[in-house]
Amino acid sequence: MVLTSQTVLIHVRNLLVPMKPKFTTAAIAVLGLLTSACTVVPQRGEVGPVLPAQFDSPESAPAPALWWSIFGDAQLDALIREALKNNPGIHGVEAQLRAALASADAAGAGLIPEVAFELSHRSGSQEAGVAQRDESAGLSAAYEVDLWGRVRASRNAAVFNAQASEQELFSAQVSLSANVAILWFQTGTAAQQLVLIEQERERYARILKLMEVRFRNGLAAASDVLRQRQLLESTRALEAQAQADLGVLQHALEELLGKVAGSGAYLGAAPGEVVVSGPNGVPATVVNRRPDVQQTWLQVRSADEAVAGAIASRFPQINLSFSYASQNGRSAALFQDWIDTFVASLALPLIDGGSRRAEVTRTQAVLDQRIAEYRSSVLTAFREIQDAQLRLEKSHLRISSLEEQLRISSAVLERVERQLRQGGADYLAVLDAQIADSSLRRDVLSARQLQLEQLDALLQLGHLLSELAVRRVVTSLHLG
Repeated sequence: MVLTSQTVLIHVRNLLVPMKPKFTTAAIAVLGLLTSACTVVPQRGEVGPVLPAQFDSPESAPAPALWWSIFGDAQLDALIREALKNNPGIHGVEAQLRAALASADAAGAGLIPEVAFELSHRSGSQEAGVAQRDESAGLSAAYEVDLWGRVRASRNAAVFNAQASEQELFSAQVSLSANVAILWFQTGTAAQQLVLIEQERERYARILKLMEVRFRNGLAAASDVLRQRQLLESTRALEAQAQADLGVLQHALEELLGKVAGSGAYLGAAPGEVVVSGPNGVPATVVNRRPDVQQTWLQVRSADEAVAGAIASRFPQINLSFSYASQNGRSAALFQDWIDTFVASLALPLIDGGSRRAEVTRTQAVLDQRIAEYRSSVLTAFREIQDAQLRLEKSHLRISSLEEQLRISSAVLERVERQLRQGGADYLAVLDAQIADSSLRRDVLSARQLQLEQLDALLQLGHLLSELAVRRVVTSLHLG
């Protein structure tokens, strides 16, 4: 039942004015019971954005909660569980959730009567020296009849805020698990970079020895030998940088685990290739599973309840109080005589300087803001998932091209090195082949890491294991 302020005032006036005073209290109580189902709820239309047709495909089976299980890595699973348990940031969000739950409990306390027990003792003496003692005991209860739903709306707003905090915790957990997974595989990539550098050093040294022999035989220029020495020396700088990168990644991973940097040496596996195929578009129900989208929607509902509470606060407030007390100067007779009191009051705001009307306007503005934020979060969710899916699909083509380039480059390098041993190759061709081959090997490794990060983003953003056919192919680089 939706009421306006004019309708409310007419009902209250018609019920109370014709009655005699002795029936006024009963009338207020009956009014509270008869209209307990009436609430002040603002009416509005659909708040979600209009979605393209490709987002309306039916949802398939629900995705598993542990999205990282696709990698089949027991160490990664253990690290993520450790991070979820020990990360200080997660602890902070958990404390925020506990505070929100307590606020929701406190906001709902007004829905039940407040009952108190009082016991007092007072003693003294008069000027004549006569002792005087007074003792009292009693029960009291107070209750606001939630005629217009103000207290209930306040409780509901707090409950929705608590639920939004719960989604914020879930979002933080998903983000943390993704960061741990990415850092874990980045350490594996950094370690593989060190392996590549060592293999390059061995190849550069082998060709340097060949060039030195050719120089001593007058078949190579000194500048060619110096170029090869410089190329060999460059591996030391690359190795130092790769070692530093690996250490920094390990420190970042330790921080996510709630540990002091340098307390352990975590080394993940090098990423393999990921093959992805799936439909264009994402079911809308999948996006709604995202905790950030759920959080903004719950904030809309909380703001909506706040508007209802602000409107209800402009209507008459009915309070009921009851006391049952005994007072006597002798302790033995304290509980023999009792006095009960029942009071019902109605407070009707007349002049408040426009503060209640302004509060309604403010809460409505906050609601409009929350609706806009919800629409924005939905559009952002679709864009992020579509971007990640597109990048993941195209990364397979890029990796295939890089691997084919690497195969050709390795064949070229092998051929020119053989020609160099036979005395028929130009050193500049050998130098170019070495640099191109080394660069392509690093590009392949980096592309696979980037592809894995896109898969992480896709999984943790949309939990799309059920909507996409994702297959991880564990392949090893041909580094020899």
